[in-house]
Amino acid sequence: MDELELKKREILTPLLFEAGAALLDCQCFEYGISFLLFHLSRLGVQNLDPTDMDEIMNNKKKKTLGQLIGLLKNHIDVREDIQETFQIAIDARNQIIHRILIDNIGRVVDENERKSLIKEIDKLRSIVRKADKLIRPLIEKLSEIIDGFDSESAKDEALKKLFETNSNVNIN
Repeated sequence: MDELELKKREILTPLLFEAGAALLDCQCFEYGISFLLFHLSRLGVQNLDPTDMDEIMNNKKKKTLGQLIGLLKNHIDVREDIQETFQIAIDARNQIIHRILIDNIGRVVDENERKSLIKEIDKLRSIVRKADKLIRPLIEKLSEIIDGFDSESAKDEALKKLFETNSNVNIN
């Protein structure tokens, strides 16, 4: 790798790391909503077909995050404050996915502007994570009730494997 590529990597890595982490947060939230709908369909919520929900969850049928949240609101009573949090999260998600980098590409060349952009992305991420945290306990409880799946044990095991495989870090 030549000197220019090394310098670009050094400059862009923090920005692209934050943008990539934001993308992952968005995908986790979107998947979480579809997984919640899948669980609800399996519990027999009227007009939610488990096969359709499985196809949505596994990306065989396309639904936007807004459409998924609309489905959720049509089938269960979602408190007004949670609906507002979801709408704010949809807006943040759309900004992250569709516009944040391209709309701000001119800011990348200035170090202070680049750092400011990283903070903006982190703020958008936190909005998406806040919405995701609202649904996670319900998804985890339904997973435990329906499938006997212990998400805490699975998470601990995954982290253990990750750290054992990638470093000498002891998580205990």
